[in-house]
Amino acid sequence: MTTKDYKHHLIFHNKDKNLPRIYVDGCYDMFHWGHANVIRQACAAFDYKCVLVLGIVNNEIIEQHKGPTVMKEEERNIAVRSCQWVDEVVDGIPYWDTELFMMKDLHIDYVVHGDDISLNATTGNNSYQAIIDAGMMKIVPRTDGVSTTDIIYRMMNPQSKEHWEGFKHANLSIDKIRLFSNIKKERTPQDKVIYIDGSFDLLHAGHYELFRKAHELGTYLIVGIYEDHTINEYKGMNYPILNIGERVMSLLACRYIDNLVIGAPRGVTSEMIEKMHIDVVVHGKCENGVGKEYYKDAIEKKIYQEIDSGLTLTANEIIERVKEREKLFEIRNSKKQR
Repeated sequence: MTTKDYKHHLIFHNKDKNLPRIYVDGCYDMFHWGHANVIRQACAAFDYKCVLVLGIVNNEIIEQHKGPTVMKEEERNIAVRSCQWVDEVVDGIPYWDTELFMMKDLHIDYVVHGDDISLNATTGNNSYQAIIDAGMMKIVPRTDGVSTTDIIYRMMNPQSKEHWEGFKHANLSIDKIRLFSNIKKERTPQDKVIYIDGSFDLLHAGHYELFRKAHELGTYLIVGIYEDHTINEYKGMNYPILNIGERVMSLLACRYIDNLVIGAPRGVTSEMIEKMHIDVVVHGKCENGVGKEYYKDAIEKKIYQEIDSGLTLTANEIIERVKEREKLFEIRNSKKQR
């Protein structure tokens, strides 16, 4: 098998050919800031002077070795392509083990993975054994306090509010923000500033496409993110599924976003537009609890614009997918630690 057998090999950055090429792979189902942090740590292990190639396996192989996926294959692909530390993406990989010949085909120097190494469900062997034997393996710590398993648990248990208290709700820190924003662009007086606000809970392909299209309207994208209690007021139950710290970190990992307003109000006022020097206020086609009345000042100034992401996916649909396959996810989650 060679790279031509993959569905796509996308290159976002053409970097110095003398830089080491490192490879990170996985499922990246419901791509979250823990996934992004492994990718960041892989780059940090080389002082960010590397080319990061990300491999993503197809849904059929994931279901065979791990269990059901929440996200469709193309939705997972859009998510990882949006990660700011990724230089190249190879998607649709039709096998579970990371093979040495594949690494040679991609001219990979090192393979990096979190310390939760996976096993082949058929053979029981380490999925990276050939890479380890070749001396190409580097391990980075798994990110504590976040996992796809835990997020699925929250969706299946709407009475659970533990992510609003204790360690899981206290995970946002200046140190983490610095690590996730160290390559963000600095704003200049010449920038055309775009502003978009929302809850951005269970960040998904629709959000990423919205950010990508919003950024194309200008040169500097600011995202306003609502507080947990603001979202819960109009959505109820245990929404948001991801607390503000988790949502902030996921947004910071996105290549299209240049800055955040943490704890932003719903909508935008004339004062915000003037003080923040906003040129365009953007909103998606889906109101989701925030109607046009919250943007009347931007509409009056004729700087309001609605964007269609081109996708119909919503956080509610993601939750419904989990509920529809509840028994399968219960089996999957019983085998893993939250």
